[in-house]
Amino acid sequence: MEKRLFTAVLVSIGILALWMWAAPLLFPELAKKAQPPKPVPATSTTATSATTTTAAPIATTDTTASTPPPAPVVNAAPINIPPTNETKLHDVVVENADFIARFSNRGAELVSFQLKHYTTKDGHLVELVKAREPRRNDYPFAIEAANYALAQQLNSALWSVDDRTEKGARVIDFRYATNGVAAQKTFRVTNDYLFAFNVNIAPAMPYRVVVGPGIRTLEPDEKDSQIVITGNGLVQREGKLDTLNREKADKLNVFGAVDCVGVEDNYFLAVLRPERAAGAVIRGQEFPTGAKGEKRRDFYAGVNATSDGVVAGTAFFGPKQAEVLDRYGLEKTLQFGMFGIIARIFLVALLWINKYTHNFGWAIIVLTILIKIVLYPLQHKWMLSMKKIQKVQPKVEAIKARYKKARTDAEQRQRMNAETMKLYQQEGINPAGGCLPMLIQFPIFVGFYNLLAHAIQLRHAPFIGWIHDLSAKDPYYITPILMGVAMFVQQKITPATADPAQRRMFYMMPVIFTWIFKEFAAGLVLYWLVQNILTIVQQLIMNKYWHDHPDNKKDKDDSKKDKNDSKKDEDDSDDE
Repeated sequence: MEKRLFTAVLVSIGILALWMWAAPLLFPELAKKAQPPKPVPATSTTATSATTTTAAPIATTDTTASTPPPAPVVNAAPINIPPTNETKLHDVVVENADFIARFSNRGAELVSFQLKHYTTKDGHLVELVKAREPRRNDYPFAIEAANYALAQQLNSALWSVDDRTEKGARVIDFRYATNGVAAQKTFRVTNDYLFAFNVNIAPAMPYRVVVGPGIRTLEPDEKDSQIVITGNGLVQREGKLDTLNREKADKLNVFGAVDCVGVEDNYFLAVLRPERAAGAVIRGQEFPTGAKGEKRRDFYAGVNATSDGVVAGTAFFGPKQAEVLDRYGLEKTLQFGMFGIIARIFLVALLWINKYTHNFGWAIIVLTILIKIVLYPLQHKWMLSMKKIQKVQPKVEAIKARYKKARTDAEQRQRMNAETMKLYQQEGINPAGGCLPMLIQFPIFVGFYNLLAHAIQLRHAPFIGWIHDLSAKDPYYITPILMGVAMFVQQKITPATADPAQRRMFYMMPVIFTWIFKEFAAGLVLYWLVQNILTIVQQLIMNKYWHDHPDNKKDKDDSKKDKNDSKKDEDDSDDE
């Protein structure tokens, strides 16, 4: 039994290490490359095709997304009348209860999108349009076209602006004409995160509208880690969501009809939901990071124009908050990975508890106590099992003494195992029962991990003292060290095997776990620390209960007798 428990512990350590260093192996969807697009039936009779350009293929035939956006598509006016072009740079600022958006007439692009309910560590509003230095002309809703020179001209020219209000919505209508080409971009913004867009270029040509590169202006101390992943691509087709790792996916990924396409990080999302489009792409491009010779790949996500030169649909720039995403049919973009249902249950529980604690750290502690109460019957059974195993350990040693050649003799080993199992059955011990609580803890652990890595409510959530962000690692590693100490105390008071070598290995576990947990989110370490402390209390109570139990004296007497029998068996074996 001890060897099986020891093996289970080592397997658990291996799983934790594998989770930390090779998460894509456990969650292949996080690093899954986009597959070559399969033929997708379009609403028209023409099959989806692509035309090669200097940037990437641009589709030229019509397809329609399977899920229509909830907001109406802008019905832009015809552009057969050449507009009057602007000569002065002009920004249009649109503000509602959730965000402040700024559109520039240079290229008719979205140059800023600040979320009013989310801030950076230094107190500034979160900016979902990545900063450019020096300024580039590829902000969200820029145009990529087969005619590269024309696309560059459209993205850098000053467009005329018609800013008006229609039926409670803010409508910004941009127009531009040059060399026989007329272009129009119209945005319709309401009080929702979702806003409508319509792009029309005449005469029709192969082009697409893109968002990117990447998402969000990262904070100075923020970088990709086991916890934070920035700038991945995503595409949803026929209700199925695929995520593209920005470092591992192909540089160019072409799709047919899509429900939505965009870029994301743990907490925020920028997607296009086309209603009139001819397929979509996600393409990567290398950008210098400022460090000497270092580059970072970021994704652009785009939707292709139809054969009549139109791209229309809705866009979402906002937080990956469950109720917000559910409202717009984007709930699948909030990915809690393996055991996601557990993470969602924990999120609901934490939000409810936080109404009373007003601190997510205390909410995690309360939730840990509730989990401990729920798991108490199993863990109590495990502790009783350990006590029973400790009780029969002399008998097990006596059996081993009778089969000294078990390591080299398969027949003796089989007979020894059969006799040991018979002893366990007589004593009412389930050899595998002690491993069950440890196995149950694993999905709970993973659920907490994914919750803290993706629940925006816990982003920058403070606890006490030095812990200012439960979703980030402990900056001074105090909680991981306390967790390691608690694990050592737990090991010290827990009944364990009599094998000195295995016991020494168990005492190494706190060191191993402390090293692994030091990079985990402080909230996750807090959960494991409290869990260990509660287990210590439970074990002390169990030890006291067992010490005062009337049967304990009988067990001690039996133990002495078994040891004497074991010594006698050894002497008899030596005589033979």
